[in-house]
Amino acid sequence: MNSVADATNKNQTANGVGQQYNWQHLVFVTKYRYKMFGKQKTIDSTRCAFYDVAERYNMTMKELSFGEDYAHMHMEVSIPNTMSVSFAVQLLKGFSSHKVFREIPNHKLRYPCGNFWSAGYSNGGIGLRDETIVKNYIRRQDISGQKKLAMGPRWIPRASARGGGHYS
Repeated sequence: MNSVADATNKNQTANGVGQQYNWQHLVFVTKYRYKMFGKQKTIDSTRCAFYDVAERYNMTMKELSFGEDYAHMHMEVSIPNTMSVSFAVQLLKGFSSHKVFREIPNHKLRYPCGNFWSAGYSNGGIGLRDETIVKNYIRRQDISGQKKLAMGPRWIPRASARGGGHYS
């Protein structure tokens, strides 16, 4: 049996009607590409929000990772046939933004207007053949499971008469 027939058999519902294979690779970027995913608390809050929305609206998450530049994230999600991709993105971005600002109030200092995500998004349909390619790509992007890299030089103030500081 080929892979298309296997996927069709797996997606049979109780009434025998097959569901459409509707996996999407979505990429969201933080507004102004600020590096907001440097702290584990932000990653955990965002991840929890995405899984809550997926469960509430019958979406299925396979992969979720945060990019190595600390400013974007990738996900592989199955969207129900009754929902458009743009509506699913609206739900995912809106709920996660609300949850991040509620759980981490200091982020409102960076985004006083309350827009955590940039206006756009990237999506691409995932077929049966390229699912493993996309899954591996998303996993390679993940920083939440890797050791954190230094986010660049830090400014360390010096206690001197003239003030100033140095980079470490």
